[in-house]
Parts: sequence; structure tokens; C-alpha cells
Amino acid sequence: MTEETPTTENPAPKASAANFFAEVFSQANITTGLAVFAVVLAAAPYVVPNLQSYQVQRGLMGKPDMLVAAMDKYQRQKTELATQDVILQIKARHDSIFNDKNDPVINPAGKIKVVEFLDYQCAYCRAVTPALHAFLDDNPDVQLVVKEYPVVHPPVSVSMAQIAMAAYQGGHYDPIHYAFLHETPKSDAEMDALLTRAGLDPKTVRTAAVSKSIQDHVGRTVQLGEDMGIQGTPGFVVGDHFIDGARIDDLKAAVEAVRAGK
Repeated sequence: MTEETPTTENPAPKASAANFFAEVFSQANITTGLAVFAVVLAAAPYVVPNLQSYQVQRGLMGKPDMLVAAMDKYQRQKTELATQDVILQIKARHDSIFNDKNDPVINPAGKIKVVEFLDYQCAYCRAVTPALHAFLDDNPDVQLVVKEYPVVHPPVSVSMAQIAMAAYQGGHYDPIHYAFLHETPKSDAEMDALLTRAGLDPKTVRTAAVSKSIQDHVGRTVQLGEDMGIQGTPGFVVGDHFIDGARIDDLKAAVEAVRAGK
């Protein structure tokens, strides 16, 4: 057995520096490079903001307190803008808000008018009622004008608003108003019993509740609230002040401002 001697191929000659640069800066490579660079530039307006957005998002997710503060600020600004718009609407619709003779009134002798947009199915309306009732008792110079604004749970809200309006026409609004703010009759029998306890004839009230005059009035009130941008209940109007929600302290402050001529 003979030993074979391995053969060695001749190595390729090393490229010179001149050859290397000639290949790198060839027309084809320059064209390709410019094309890639152009694509990068074109994509920059989309890629860079996305990268920045991703970085910001990661940063905020690590700081929940900052997110909560930003959201609170946004909500406050949104509420302030909505309130400012409602104030402009108050001035434009002053008579419809304060002087509609068809609106139920509590404490009619009061000279300072507080207008409440109310829905009997609104939990916040019910929650603020004891404090509001006490405030009216302590301030006989304050008149409460009730805007029946059934927007929370139609058709139940609408039916209760119309029955309350019929009770007002029958001269027994206050007991029905406060009863509805404490309970919702679950049947015709319960409703009839409630009306009877208030000194009303259920049949007469039900007939009046579906009359065109009451339906039209409730419809106008809903349209008024929508035109004013009132998106929920309760909403209070005192002078040029609008209080969005069951904020009794803000309501008291608004009444004091009106009383002081501000």
C-alpha cells in the first residue's frame, strides 16, 4: 500500500485595494445603495414616530400614576368644555329653561330659581334628593323647577315622567315626585296604590298621562336638554351656572352667588 501525497491547489491571488474599491463603488452597487437609502428615508416618517410611540407607551405603562393623572386632566378639560357650551345654551334658551309654565314647581314662592333636569330612574337623582329636599326646606326663598327629562331608562322613565306631570296637573305633584325618587312601582296595581295614597284617582291620572299636551311637553323638555348638551341627570341650572351631577355643595354655592347678585 503506497502512501498518497496530498495535492495542494494554487491559492487565488489576493484582491488589491484598488480592485476592492472598484467593486464597492461600481455603478450597480451605488444604484442599489441609493435605492435602499431612499426607502429608509421614505419610511422614516412612519417608522420613527412608531418607534417613539412605542418608547413612550413603554415608559407610561411603567408609570401608572402618570396615566391616571393624564386621564383625570383630560376628563376635567372635557367636562369644562362641555359646561362652557351648556352655559352658552342657557343664555340662548333662558325663557324655555326658567319660565315654562308647564313645568312642575316645588317651593313656588321662592324668588331664586333652581332648575333640575331629572329622571326618576337615575340613581344619582335619588341619591341627592334627601340633601336637596333639606336644602329647600332651609331656604324658602329657593324655588325648584323640575324638568322631567326621562333619558335614563325609557320607556319606564318616560311613563313615570308623564304620570308625574299628570299628578302636577291634578295638584298633587310633590308626593308623587318624592315617592318616585324612592321607589319604582313594579306593576299597575302598585302604581294605582301609590297614586291613591297621594289622593289621586289612578284612572284620571293614567288618562291625563297619555294626553297629547303632556306627551308634547315631555318631548319638548327632552329636546331642550339635548339641544343644551345635557347628557345625563341630574343637571342643575342656577342663574348662568350649570352643575353637572349630584354636587349639592356646588349647587349651594351657585345659589349663594345668585343671592349675592354675582
